[in-house]
Amino acid sequence: MTDVLIVEDEMPSARKLQAMLSTLAPDFRVVQILDSVEATVDFLQSNTVDLIFLDIHLADGNSFQIFEQQNITSPIIFTTAYDQYAIQAFDHNSIGYLLKPFGKDKLQIAIDKYLSRVQQTNETTIDYQLLGQAIARQQTQPEYRERFLVHYRGKLKTIPVNEVAYIYAENRGVFICTHEGRVFDINLTLEQLNDELNPRQFFRANRKFIVSVLSILEAHIYSKSKLKLELRPKANCDVIISSEKASKFKQWLAK
Repeated sequence: MTDVLIVEDEMPSARKLQAMLSTLAPDFRVVQILDSVEATVDFLQSNTVDLIFLDIHLADGNSFQIFEQQNITSPIIFTTAYDQYAIQAFDHNSIGYLLKPFGKDKLQIAIDKYLSRVQQTNETTIDYQLLGQAIARQQTQPEYRERFLVHYRGKLKTIPVNEVAYIYAENRGVFICTHEGRVFDINLTLEQLNDELNPRQFFRANRKFIVSVLSILEAHIYSKSKLKLELRPKANCDVIISSEKASKFKQWLAK
């Protein structure tokens, strides 16, 4: 019998994994399901298991914080939603991992890999702290704003950034205009948003406008190498890009 610990902060995902294990590996016994760094450290201080399925993001932090507080010798299969760049760190360190969402076929491969390693007597010890640092270095993509919270008819409403055509400043206020032409005021400055929005999707056209690439119909040559944007929905004033920014805008638009 193989004692298994599942560390996962989304209970439906944990239960699904447990159910798949009962089908694919009847000799695996899930002894506990935990959802946080703190609970996992407390459990491992007085318990040992043969295998750990470990999610990266937990309810109270990054799971690599566990290794800073507890010496773990049990084999680990990471469950992660990291992109392929971060996965390279797992490959380099010969760690088992499951990229979410995964099914029975991927889980079976991970189980087989674990079982084959159990039979090896010369397996090297993995430094999980160094692995965590390697993954952190691979994660070069910063987190950008995903939605706006606005007031609408006396209620709070969220607007996903993908629905935003452009953002503009007017009369000491800042407003978002959606692709459907709906306008909402927001309590933010364009300077703040310039750092919070994905630069592959949004461009600071001038001191009054940040535009989404999806809102640009055309860019017309304007006087003295300036550009004039035709947006959809149509803006309530001309959106001009200076000659100094024109070259950068063209490079951005071509990506």
